[in-house]
Amino acid sequence: MKILFMAQCYAPENVSAAVLITELAVDLAKRGHQVAIVTGAPNYPQGRIFEGYRNSLFAVEALDGVRVIRTWSYISPSKKILPRLFHYGTYSATAFYGGLFAGRPDVIVSYSPPLPLGLSAWLLSRIFRVPWVLQIEDLFPDAAVAAGVMTNKRLINFFHGMEKFLYRHAQRISVISRNFRQNLLEKGIRNSKIKIIPVWADPQQVRPMQKLNAFRREHLLDDKFIVMYAGNIGLTSCLEDVLGAAETLRANKDIQFVIVGEGVKKEALEAEAQAGQLSNILFLPFQPREVFSEMLAAADLGLVTLNAGAVLSSMPSKIFNVMASARPILAVTPPGSEIMQIVEEAGCGWNVPPQSPEKLAEVIIQLKEQETLLDQAGQNGRACLEKFYSRNHCVDEYEKMLSLLCDRVLLETARAGGTL
Repeated sequence: MKILFMAQCYAPENVSAAVLITELAVDLAKRGHQVAIVTGAPNYPQGRIFEGYRNSLFAVEALDGVRVIRTWSYISPSKKILPRLFHYGTYSATAFYGGLFAGRPDVIVSYSPPLPLGLSAWLLSRIFRVPWVLQIEDLFPDAAVAAGVMTNKRLINFFHGMEKFLYRHAQRISVISRNFRQNLLEKGIRNSKIKIIPVWADPQQVRPMQKLNAFRREHLLDDKFIVMYAGNIGLTSCLEDVLGAAETLRANKDIQFVIVGEGVKKEALEAEAQAGQLSNILFLPFQPREVFSEMLAAADLGLVTLNAGAVLSSMPSKIFNVMASARPILAVTPPGSEIMQIVEEAGCGWNVPPQSPEKLAEVIIQLKEQETLLDQAGQNGRACLEKFYSRNHCVDEYEKMLSLLCDRVLLETARAGGTL
């Protein structure tokens, strides 16, 4: 099977969203499929091009058996909405000619966001007469509206119109959560077109390790009870609750909050913590993949957060990395959220509603003395991850979906006399 992926994030030093598409493409190539991906110059999360790369009109390289085609896009470190939309738009446009030069595939898979990339994928699917899968990682524009970064009604309506067009024309829509499927069903998309394949963690790469390790020693945390958030520090992360809990717990010198990552809210949160003299919060940049397991293992509690407005349009993948590390989860999410459902079904942690920093602090104090309970929750999460959310399991599901789609489309094409 010849598979053409289209995704804005794909890099040798992958972080955040780039990890999953990289692992999927590499694994499918190892299984004997011919895999190509059209992407941009690696620049996430700082908005600066990685050393050794250029923002060229067209460049090709091979990475782990995958043919990587890079096209030009506007790149800026700005976190404002217009530069980000311009980045999405320019990449989505140039990805079209990148896809043309990739050659005819058997199936095309495009990732959203950016939503406009789906237009290029749809057009390529018409030119090549092959099926197209729309992979939804965040529901756009719903997620941007919920985060408060998109408020212009004309712009919102424009993207809603684009969204409806793409949903109607995709042969299959792959979503990462049950809430995403419900969102699409409410928009009139038939259930038979939707496939749920969750995001995942690799239990071979993210594995249980000793809590007292080099990460703790490096950051002088050996004697601390660590509550760790590791991931994108975005507008939906409601980390203000964590700062509020840190304020309440400032007298508890043995409790340390560690926030690892980058994102549009990091500077504001750092400034707020500094103004409040919250020495019990440590901010760190994204850590190299080779120390990722060790970093997660250093935590006593792994934080997963999502505000109420984004509960139906975003799904933090960090939950699965915490589960893989066999650390218990403290989720700050609305009641009934999918994160809460996973935590309860797996028995791998506890949930606190957003905008309740005092309650968050109270739960941390209670759990701090429950070492046996914390260990059991961590083991429960690891077992659930291995069964339902492992890398191998989810790649299997992708391979089955793409193979069945190609087979069905070939059959329908033959019956229709050779036209898609």
